[in-house]
Amino acid sequence: MRIRSTAWILLVAAPVLARDPARVAPPSAPSAGVVAPAGEPGERLEVKVVYAADGRTPVAAASVYVYQTDARGHYRPENAMGNSDPRLMALLRTDASGRYSFTTIRPGSYPGSRVPRHIHYEVGAEGHETRIFEIVFEDDPFVTGEIRSRAARPGSVYSLKRVEPRASGVGLVVQDVVLGAR
Repeated sequence: MRIRSTAWILLVAAPVLARDPARVAPPSAPSAGVVAPAGEPGERLEVKVVYAADGRTPVAAASVYVYQTDARGHYRPENAMGNSDPRLMALLRTDASGRYSFTTIRPGSYPGSRVPRHIHYEVGAEGHETRIFEIVFEDDPFVTGEIRSRAARPGSVYSLKRVEPRASGVGLVVQDVVLGAR
């Protein structure tokens, strides 16, 4: 029941969150960034993304705001649920090919909860609707059948992803996003 309530709040709050200017990347933002620095404890990940207007056409200069908890499931050391000012975050812009990437760690689940580990996204571009969703991980024991079913629907608040192991020890997550026309 808690997961359903959380998803409902995210869907209702989505338009409000997308308008927060602090969550919009400046025009000069890079297309590659670091969410969790090298010394941050946790399993290292690289996330690569392509944004497309119709599933085929790249969207250049899309604003990308990503944020997450640390490996313990805290947004801030002094405030576990302080997601209005997360410590691990990045503001990026897609490049001319609609791509961006960032390095991070696999986030932790909220303390004392059964909420799957996730990375939050807010993405917007001129002439397109803002897309708000979160990556959840295929191998997370808290990902329920309902979440899997919802993740399979276009435009879902969930994007279910597998972490691809690599020889470097840094897992790879590939996340393509389709932005709807406004």
